[in-house]
Amino acid sequence: MAQARVFYELLTAEAESLAAALRPHLTRRGVPGASTEARLLERDLREVRRCLELLRDRFPEMGQGAVVDR
Repeated sequence: MAQARVFYELLTAEAESLAAALRPHLTRRGVPGASTEARLLERDLREVRRCLELLRDRFPEMGQGAVVDR
């Protein structure tokens, strides 16, 4: 559980970093632009969120917080 908590914290920080890097690439409607960088950031953010979800599923007591949004 301790290892999972550390990994969860690292993934959460990574999600926040990716979301911050993606913000300048968002259109007025809030979707990523068509640039390669925006698509890669969005893909990476989706993967990190998927991993966070898997950790919350496996360790429900850990993931009571909100998922990082854009």
